[in-house]
Amino acid sequence: MFAENIAPVILVVGSDSLIGGALINELERVEQRVLGTTRRGSPVRSDRLFLDLGQNSESWQLPSRVSVAVICAGVTKIKDCGRDPAATSRINVESVIRLTNKLATGDTFIIYLSTNQVFDGSIPNRLADTAPSPQTEYGRQKTEVERHLETFAGRVSIVRLTKVLGTNESLLKGWLDALRKGEVIHPFKDMVMSPVPLSFVVTTLGKIIETRLTGIVQVSGEIDVTYADVAYHLATRIGASSELVQPISYAAAGVQSESAPPYTTLDTGRLRAELGLNPPGVWTTIDSAIGL
Repeated sequence: MFAENIAPVILVVGSDSLIGGALINELERVEQRVLGTTRRGSPVRSDRLFLDLGQNSESWQLPSRVSVAVICAGVTKIKDCGRDPAATSRINVESVIRLTNKLATGDTFIIYLSTNQVFDGSIPNRLADTAPSPQTEYGRQKTEVERHLETFAGRVSIVRLTKVLGTNESLLKGWLDALRKGEVIHPFKDMVMSPVPLSFVVTTLGKIIETRLTGIVQVSGEIDVTYADVAYHLATRIGASSELVQPISYAAAGVQSESAPPYTTLDTGRLRAELGLNPPGVWTTIDSAIGL
């Protein structure tokens, strides 16, 4: 059961997630009144409230006086959603919709994290008002929730994200470790990303919380780069031999084509014009993710 509150609070749904954890830490740092939810059965802090989107949500009781709710929880791996569409849809669609409906009965501003996967990736810098064309189950689930949230127009911000890189990104760190040992790595030569730093995403969410900017806001790196491009960049940065980077096709690794669109970039005009935020360059993002 959620605890009662006296003063208005910001609710971060999914405080154990990469983005949710970083956001709640920043909100606490600037002394915002914030509560987070966790799937852990016994939260270790009084301001971490139990909420498992995989369980029956009929008995959920939301905290009172929630001014803003940021929905960060859910199954985010494309492979997991494709492997079990029914189970992941119950979490990513049914439970999230039920939660947002409960939030909407109060005076709560809802921020929902979405993805570039709502598009097919056939063209770069996709405009926010383009009709969704998801090719993956994950993208379809996100699209379904986006459409439902149109019901609450004027009280919702949908934040579409491309690949978000935190510090010590596991894939990149693994590559670095291998390169430093003189070991060969096999990045995909035909899979792309347009990464943004976790810190920039947190800054963007903070601005939206402050301004209550409604509608769709897209956060994206400015260009697409292949995973092989990134691997070569890492080798150069640490002085490793480029011959250790031996790219392969994603098909050789058994990755389905719908999971590897030609482009992932999103148009960020609104982010720049209305929030005054400019995403860092891709290579700056890569370097920050590995601490270089």
